[in-house]
Amino acid sequence: MELKQANTEQTILHAAEKLFIEKGYTGTRTTEIAEAAGVNHAMLHYYFRTKEKLFDRIFNEKTSSLLDCFFQAFDNDRPFLEQLKSGIEQHFDYIVQVPALPFFILRELIQSEERKTVVRKKIAPVAFQIMERMSVSIRKEVTQGTIQPIHPQDLLLNIVSLNVFAFVAMQLFFDVKNDSQSAVFKQFLEQRKQNNIETIINSIKI
Repeated sequence: MELKQANTEQTILHAAEKLFIEKGYTGTRTTEIAEAAGVNHAMLHYYFRTKEKLFDRIFNEKTSSLLDCFFQAFDNDRPFLEQLKSGIEQHFDYIVQVPALPFFILRELIQSEERKTVVRKKIAPVAFQIMERMSVSIRKEVTQGTIQPIHPQDLLLNIVSLNVFAFVAMQLFFDVKNDSQSAVFKQFLEQRKQNNIETIINSIKI
């Protein structure tokens, strides 16, 4: 019984995530979510009570996961530039899985001051931990003369800005829904990822 409930909950979450990312909070109806999940409206209400509770769970998970890849990349003893390369790659690859995710997060932050406050409180502690880990490695590398001084916050913002903008720019060149499996589209993403890695690393190397 517990397994069935868990599967039903995940099915609802998966359906809701797809619709919320595509249409946003205001553009998605609970009846659409229930239909996409193959459950009735009463079942949807049983698991998540309200549309807002369902949305908040998905939104919070997605915003947190965008930083988790950095947390993992800088949680080891590898040389700093290897950690940095890994962090850029993992962040980029995560967005590749859901190209509309940056637009989804930005749209919802713009439309809801309350959501912005919640995200700030949730994201800030993780971001500070990442920057603290970066800071230790940066000071060490600067002392050894391998990189130029840079504030961890600036480095993190540079990575996020370059990676996210690649997915904004690709809207100009591709019909993402129809081209996502094409060789040209995949080559574009891989090239942008490698260019971002080189741009970030070359900007701080001596």
